[in-house]
Amino acid sequence: MYAILILLLALTIPFFAGCIDRGHRDLTLDTWVLKTDSDGSLQWTAIIDGDPNGRGQAMIQTRDGGYAITGTGTNADGNGPVPRIVTLDGDGNVISTMTFGTSPDYGSSLVEAPDGGYVVATYSGFLTRVDENGNALWSTPLGGGSDWWKVVGAPDGGYAAAGDARIVRVGEDGEIAWTAAFETDRNVGTIAAVPLRGFIAGGTAGADVWVARLDAEGNTVWDETLGSRSRDELYVVRISPAGTYDLVYGTVLDAGNETADGRFTETTEASLAADGRLIGEKPVNVSRVIVATEDGGYAYAGFIVPEFIGLQPLSYPGSSLHVIRLDGEGMIAWDASYDIGDDRSVVSIIRTSDDGFAVLGSVYDF
Repeated sequence: MYAILILLLALTIPFFAGCIDRGHRDLTLDTWVLKTDSDGSLQWTAIIDGDPNGRGQAMIQTRDGGYAITGTGTNADGNGPVPRIVTLDGDGNVISTMTFGTSPDYGSSLVEAPDGGYVVATYSGFLTRVDENGNALWSTPLGGGSDWWKVVGAPDGGYAAAGDARIVRVGEDGEIAWTAAFETDRNVGTIAAVPLRGFIAGGTAGADVWVARLDAEGNTVWDETLGSRSRDELYVVRISPAGTYDLVYGTVLDAGNETADGRFTETTEASLAADGRLIGEKPVNVSRVIVATEDGGYAYAGFIVPEFIGLQPLSYPGSSLHVIRLDGEGMIAWDASYDIGDDRSVVSIIRTSDDGFAVLGSVYDF
């Protein structure tokens, strides 16, 4: 964790250095979105600004073809950061902005509710259901410590929230159905619904990564930990077209000192059988900002930064944003670059209904 913080600070220095020539305004962040088609051609970009606490943390595509972003904002009383939802139409135009909850907090993940509105997981450990106007219909504390909570829709209705060292199953009314708790050294960083009911989840276990299969009642079907030579971080887990459970993780290789070791990250795809047995591992060149695709491939995004191997989430002056599409064999289908300006970071990438991609990030507003 300390190495990650040092890395982020080192990469942020060029941004702050640029502020010297831009006056003495307070440093704030705006949110940006970039949309591509299925071949990587740019379709549109959008900037969401005007809020001193505004930042996007997660994005989904909505049933009407638009987008919803959760993160932070400022409420009508001037308090912030509080959880915020911004909705966009299919062309990236802002439709609505809504805030809820109390400060300090932010939305870390969201899903669209079946009858309209959204269910948002917040960093402080609440699952909140809001209507189309941002009015809270219910808010359920999830227990445990504060963490980056993730929410998904459950196959048989309701929701599952993951974070800290637990998974919490919640009904449409906000009532907790069950809680699955794991060892305290574990952090649940990602979760996906399994089509035949249940969930696949994973995260970190000390310096390793782990993945677990849960049934619909929250019982652990199997639990596997994957070790390496150094610190690991789970990027994504999914069910492949072949029926395997695939996870992509990064290993920070030890270069002998805290300043240098973050520059060398080895990324691996591991495949597990239906019973959790490891059936194969292979190197795959991706960034931590990644999404799995239906054909067994991936798309990932980031910036080229001198002296770092692989794309990075924080930009370097003069660097372009890259989005790279891998096919089901791990080969590059296309590598598209976009000159979107400096002082940017990329947060997430999602697959869209037209087989394209939408990328979410932040830009410093000096």
